Amino acid sequence: MRYLLGVDLGTSGTKTVLFDENGNTLSSKTIEYPLLQPKNGWAEQDPKFWYDATIESIKSVLQESKVNKDDVVALSIAGQMHGLVMLDKDGKVLRNSILWCDARTQKQCDEITALVGKQRLIEINANPALTGFTAPKILWVRENEPELYAKCETILLPKDYVRYMLTGVKAMEISDASGTNLLDITNRVWSDEILEKLSIDKKLLPPIIESCAVAGHITKEIAALTGLKEGTIVAGGAGDNAAAALGTGVCKEGDAFVTLGTSGVIFAHTNKPSIDPLGRVHTFCAAVKDSWTAMSCTLAAGLSLRWMRDELYSLEKVEEDKKGNDVYNLMTANADKISVGAEGLIYLPYLMGERSPVLDPNSRGVFFGLSALHTKSHMTRAVLEGITLSQRHNLEVLHQMDINPVTLTACGGGARSPFWRQLLSDVLKCKIITTTSKEGPALGAAILAGVAAGIFSSVEEGCSKLVKASENKSEPNKVNADKYDDIYKLYSFLYPTMRPAFAKLAALRDRLDGTSTLKYKGVDDVEFERYGKVIDDIPTDKIVSLLEKTPLTDGTDYVASSEILETKDLVDVFENQVFGGLPIQVGFCNGHNKALNALEYHRNAELNVAANDALLMVAPMTAVHDGIIDTNDVEIFHMKKGQAVQFYETTLHYAPCVAEGEDHFRMCVVLPRGTNTQRPEGLRHEGESGYLTHNNKWLFAHKDSNEAKAKISKGRLIGENIVLP
Repeated sequence: MRYLLGVDLGTSGTKTVLFDENGNTLSSKTIEYPLLQPKNGWAEQDPKFWYDATIESIKSVLQESKVNKDDVVALSIAGQMHGLVMLDKDGKVLRNSILWCDARTQKQCDEITALVGKQRLIEINANPALTGFTAPKILWVRENEPELYAKCETILLPKDYVRYMLTGVKAMEISDASGTNLLDITNRVWSDEILEKLSIDKKLLPPIIESCAVAGHITKEIAALTGLKEGTIVAGGAGDNAAAALGTGVCKEGDAFVTLGTSGVIFAHTNKPSIDPLGRVHTFCAAVKDSWTAMSCTLAAGLSLRWMRDELYSLEKVEEDKKGNDVYNLMTANADKISVGAEGLIYLPYLMGERSPVLDPNSRGVFFGLSALHTKSHMTRAVLEGITLSQRHNLEVLHQMDINPVTLTACGGGARSPFWRQLLSDVLKCKIITTTSKEGPALGAAILAGVAAGIFSSVEEGCSKLVKASENKSEPNKVNADKYDDIYKLYSFLYPTMRPAFAKLAALRDRLDGTSTLKYKGVDDVEFERYGKVIDDIPTDKIVSLLEKTPLTDGTDYVASSEILETKDLVDVFENQVFGGLPIQVGFCNGHNKALNALEYHRNAELNVAANDALLMVAPMTAVHDGIIDTNDVEIFHMKKGQAVQFYETTLHYAPCVAEGEDHFRMCVVLPRGTNTQRPEGLRHEGESGYLTHNNKWLFAHKDSNEAKAKISKGRLIGENIVLP
């Protein structure tokens, strides 16, 4: 009998499983290690954790099984993806690995997007720049630890590093390389274009190998440490989810699985690259040659449950451990006592930010609807439901890509729970099946090892021989499924509503941590999204050059229509590209204003283009109550020279303000023609029309303003007026 080793290098621990060539498990060993979090949102591990755990777990399973080492023909590793491992010229680790769930690199993601172009990056790599991926981590180290970066000779991913330590051969396997943001996904090679635009030396990246290829052989030193035979074949292996797919039999068109490990994944196999143009889910190369996968990733699925176990069930864990029981069984039993929907308690599982499908490193976990009647059991059910609802959110995106599985194979720790399997079936409205093996990623790794060793002629043959369906399956309960449809509607409403608040929270955390931050957020920041959007497809250079010809007075001057700016070509662009064919007028607002004084509202969108840096004071229309708005509801944003912003109709704003380092501002103002006309005759001076000024727009004036003193508006701006230094 021949034997295969599958190593599952995870975030919480490494598990090594010894299989015979029929897929039967002979022995397994898991060794846990810590997650290091130096700062809020950071996640690191020492690569030595993985190496030591791999050596010890291999040694353990060989000793326990007592198989002949000569009969162990091959091994491969399934590994957590995206983690950055940096080696010096001697192959020594330079720093802790920055992990997949680390959220520190949004600035670098923005740089990548700007340098490569958002759509171009998706065209080449099939994915946007995300904080979890490897390329932003490389840029972060280059920017923040330049001396260390200068020593770097090789960049590897976690499982590729451990394989290097086992074999002495440096290589990066294709499914894992897909998650670096540096790969040409369609052609399965490093992208010279991306590397050039990011100024990353290609020499830092090792050769790419296929998952089932022979990547190297066990060295004499490793053989002595583990008990393996020197020269044992080591296959390329795969990213954890690509390996888990094989371990659940997902290896051909139409196959899909859901996994509930530390992260939560819905994974579908496809014979061609299927790309979401918004980049909400990932397209990677599969561990099967000439195949691809569409994959979502909820960062804190099982991690949410583990957090709850550690923080709310620590005493119960001690007691259950004494009895030889798993505390997770107690937790799901408690959740099962609570009705569907946890009596109005909803959990957002964004403990480490989120990747799919909301792409927001600033998001954080939320219990929404918490009341005095809720118990720990309610919270447990809400966490389990929230994790599963996040999978529903991702499945909806796959549906939009015409990927519509009716059956999902469940794997990971959650698949062992009958409660969670039924919950998956009810929320996802799919049949949930399982396999007899509980070793998804490890079994997938063993299948790849078997192909490398010649036991199987192909990955597909290995899957057909080793993966067997179990009797554990779940069908949707229609009554519960209908309830979850309603719950999902509220769940999916919450994130868009809270997105600006998450951005504000991130800024607050930075200030509390003493991190240097910009005084004002830019108009391209998330927080500005509820006021307007940046327009990037109009000729701003020409607009700026014309603006510089407009007059600048001692005070602040607004001209609704300017011959200087109303050139035929610009009017055509504004009317057709921005205002959808509406006749427009192009004017300017120039001056030296540094105070708010008043806020205006008119029933149309407005486009502003800055000729130099300026500050904008804005507020939402929803902040107006009975004709009154408080200056506490006003926010200030920085607008750069050449930026064009389209304010929504529901945004209140007034004249721009002088930015730091400037002594004036010049701003192009585009409005539908007739917006600033004289106030119509005969209108009643009460109700909404009572707020109209002579310019036929609402005006909310501060008591200290000229507008208030002239009594041209009943709308009031209360609170301390905002005056910039």
